Amino acid sequence: MAQEIFRLSRHHIQFPFCLMSVNVTRIAIQALREECLSRECNRQQKVIAVVNSFYAATFLRLAHVWRTQQKTISDSGFVLKDLEALAKKSPRRLLKTLESYLARASKGQASLLAQKYPGPQAPRASDLTFTGVCDLQPHSSEGAGLI
Repeated sequence: MAQEIFRLSRHHIQFPFCLMSVNVTRIAIQALREECLSRECNRQQKVIAVVNSFYAATFLRLAHVWRTQQKTISDSGFVLKDLEALAKKSPRRLLKTLESYLARASKGQASLLAQKYPGPQAPRASDLTFTGVCDLQPHSSEGAGLI
C-alpha cells in the first residue's frame, strides 16, 4: 500500500505526499483527542495499534479519492476537509476498508491504483534507505567547510 501511494506521489498529477502525510497525521491525532476512536480503542484494548491503523486507513482513503476522482493540488483543501469529516464521523468504516484492502492484498488481489501510471516505477526497498544527516559526507569541493 505504501509503495502504491508513493508511486502516486511521483505521478504527473502531483499528489503532494509530504503535505498529505502531515495532514493525515493531524486528522488521526484530532480524531484521537476528540474521542472519535475511543470505541475502537476500547473494543481492541489497544490505542497505538488503532491509531496506526486509522492513519493507514485514512491515507488509503485519501489516495483512493485522489486517484479515482483525478484530484490535483488545487483540490487538496476540499479533499482534506471531506476526509476529516468522514474520519471523525465514521472511523470504523475507514478501518473496515483498510481491513478489506489488506485481506485482498494478502491474496495478491488488491491494488490501490486502478491502473498503472506511466512514468517512475515504485521504488525498490533498497531505494528507501534513509541516511541521517550526521552520516552525510561532503563530496570533494561541494559543501567543503559546512557542518
